[in-house]
Amino acid sequence: MEQLKRYVPIIEPYFADETPLGEYSARLRTGEPTAPHAARQERLASAARKVAASAFGPDAPDVRAADLRAVNIVDHHQLLNHPLLLGTNVIANAARLLSGETGRPVVTFSCSNVAPGNYYIRNGFSFRNRRVAYFSNKEHRDVIYHAPSRTFDFVERLRKAGQLAAFAPDDQQFLTHYERTLNDLGPGARNRHKDQIAMALRATWPMLFRQSVPELLYLDAEDVTRHLLIDLLGDDSYLTDALLNPKLRADVLDTFRGVVVAWEEASNKGTHFFWRKHPDKPQLLRLYVQGNRLAPADPRHAHLSVPLERAALLDHLHSEELIPAVSLHVSLFLYSGVKPLVGPGSLVYFQQFKDGWEHLLRRHGLNEEAELMAAADTSGMIAGTPLFFERSGGGLHTLYATDVLGNGGVDADYLKAVLSAPLCDLLTVGASGVYDLFVNSYIPPDERIAERFDFDEAATAVHHWI
Repeated sequence: MEQLKRYVPIIEPYFADETPLGEYSARLRTGEPTAPHAARQERLASAARKVAASAFGPDAPDVRAADLRAVNIVDHHQLLNHPLLLGTNVIANAARLLSGETGRPVVTFSCSNVAPGNYYIRNGFSFRNRRVAYFSNKEHRDVIYHAPSRTFDFVERLRKAGQLAAFAPDDQQFLTHYERTLNDLGPGARNRHKDQIAMALRATWPMLFRQSVPELLYLDAEDVTRHLLIDLLGDDSYLTDALLNPKLRADVLDTFRGVVVAWEEASNKGTHFFWRKHPDKPQLLRLYVQGNRLAPADPRHAHLSVPLERAALLDHLHSEELIPAVSLHVSLFLYSGVKPLVGPGSLVYFQQFKDGWEHLLRRHGLNEEAELMAAADTSGMIAGTPLFFERSGGGLHTLYATDVLGNGGVDADYLKAVLSAPLCDLLTVGASGVYDLFVNSYIPPDERIAERFDFDEAATAVHHWI
């Protein structure tokens, strides 16, 4: 804990905040935006509605600008699963969960340019301390954004691997019911797995609770950004100039080089502004600016370079051959003046982008835009801790999403207790996960702690109310 406070000082105030979670959540809401930001948020809402319509079809709910003034942003577009990600939508909306207010949806922007093999997905989900896969190992480098729709078949996979019998009979029954629930939602209008995930999240989120809650809409951030950028490329702004003007573009590349979600060419990390769709499989190609073109880093695909010209960018965005990178999501959300509700890692890079853009805009004489950027509120941390536990063997056991679903959800009394817990206590339980997030980038090697409390040990020591 002390190392996190020392080497990642931006998160220290949250670990000292004794505000009950319900009050903290209410504090995350924002007031009326400035006139420029209000206009930009209307355009953002228009882009979000297009993504919702694509994912949910005629059943798509309306998304309004007011729903996006403070918006959840998560790094992984996936089924409800990992404890650290499961708590984000609860923390961000805790003040609404017991109010009976169900009229407006909870909108979350999530990144779908992640692979099934990443740490939080690991080819499927966890249930009763066991991995349940529905992706194969050979798909671990594919990206959710381009993955086609599929039939959920994890029960049969478990049976073929001789692992289904390891689950109790009631849990086997739950897995069968869960698989049927997911498959009954269908493949989506465009046969894309990311739409299946959005539909699954909308359907299963209410099952976490035993009372009515606002519905949850996961909209993939790449497509929200893609639609918004198509709109913005019809005008002139500093963001379009950052793509089209060589001088400004070079300054942008220098300013954000080394930021974790941007680019570090010497280490072959990140991409300049966009990823390029792989021509043969559901994967992405890294792009770097070469002259006035975006060229694949892999010379075997040099013929897929894209001119940094308005018409070419629009053409490739419409065809989904270019996929906006996280650096563009962050920049566009800051430009729109929304308050990002994010986890500890995202909190750091949102602040780095805010500071970088403010200084860059001042250097180029865009002082009004710099003032708007300076006013951006990037203080909304909503992740970094598990919230769902059960008592087991004298201690507490951390629950994954399917554990909660398999238990029939949590009741209002449990939720009230969570909302009454001090924020600092809740975050203390997740400190080991936050430490893992930052250790390799921020903690000096000779000071790194090898043995740490896990979630269960920390929760048992802190959460006496369960």
